[in-house]
Amino acid sequence: MPLRPLSIAFVSPFFPLKGGIARFSSALHAVLLKRGHKVEAISFKRLYPRLLFRGKTVYEQGVSCKPGNEVFPLLDTLNPLSWVAVARGLRRRKPDVILCAYWFGLFAPLYALIKQVSGRKMIVLMHNFASHETFAGETMLRNLMVASADGIVTLSQHVAHEVRKSYPHVPVRALFHPVYEPVRKMVPKEEARRKLGLGSSESVLLFFGYVRKYKGLDILIESMPEVIRRHPGTQLLVAGEFYYGEKMFRERIDALGIGEQVKVYAEFVSNDRMSLFFSAADVVVLPYREASQSGVVQQAYGFGRPVLVSSTGGLPEAVLDGETGAVVRALDPSAFSEGICDFLDSMKSVCYEEKVREYAKELSWEVFADKIGAFAGEVAG
Repeated sequence: MPLRPLSIAFVSPFFPLKGGIARFSSALHAVLLKRGHKVEAISFKRLYPRLLFRGKTVYEQGVSCKPGNEVFPLLDTLNPLSWVAVARGLRRRKPDVILCAYWFGLFAPLYALIKQVSGRKMIVLMHNFASHETFAGETMLRNLMVASADGIVTLSQHVAHEVRKSYPHVPVRALFHPVYEPVRKMVPKEEARRKLGLGSSESVLLFFGYVRKYKGLDILIESMPEVIRRHPGTQLLVAGEFYYGEKMFRERIDALGIGEQVKVYAEFVSNDRMSLFFSAADVVVLPYREASQSGVVQQAYGFGRPVLVSSTGGLPEAVLDGETGAVVRALDPSAFSEGICDFLDSMKSVCYEEKVREYAKELSWEVFADKIGAFAGEVAG
């Protein structure tokens, strides 16, 4: 249990808003409450302008749009008056510390205003040092936010290094991304594959999550002909909402002649359906061109699945190479086909699932919450 319970105002997207940040913040909110802290979750009633949002809906599919207990959707990114109202409310309530989730530079003015108007201590929970979709003025906006921060928490040493290099005067605490516990129980592998129309595959690779350029799905697609040549029973399952290139990818799969071995589910996968995809997989592949860290790795670990990742950013920190997965050192199709084939060969002698489940115990939400609570206590004084 924490040494001293704190009053925390947590500003972030929360469930039922969809996406990795909302899922992370909802899980952290729940465990902070269990650890004895008083946490006010301040969410968004409008998160992105339509111009920036390319998904079908901002909410999890199949769930009520009504927020859960102690979650207050008060912020509208397009209405600065809502920013001021939230900041003034925090000035009246005087929480010990404000915790703000940061992943995209355009939110920096919001957090800077909340800090200035409320006058409270502020910690930035920095998911990404730089936005995945870069834009002019991002560095200036990040400088504005960091100038307002009394402390920064990162989810990898990689991001912590970037922060310390650019902002050596700001206290930084490098933590980790906790492992997500499955919302639904896993189903037998063969049953999951049958339900997904994969048949009796020898091995199944899973690419999971939003499809964006930086995630390198093109690298994985281009690597598949060689993988299939060396391991003919292998199939690739792509599951996630496309933010670009769905038609392009489908045409390239057909042109490579691998349409029978690559199954594409172009839709957002809710927490309820997630277990089906991970149950069907032998390994989850992340050929990312850039990454601070990835919640997909922690989702895979929660389901007992090993991961095959690129060596970019903070991804290698989350993998015990040869035990909980493998790291591919070069970012090209040839290297990934070689890495995938080596991994499939190693499955005969390495019990990856057992090693993953043992490693996952070290990355619990309870440990993370206590560490962030201790840091918040230091910042709050």
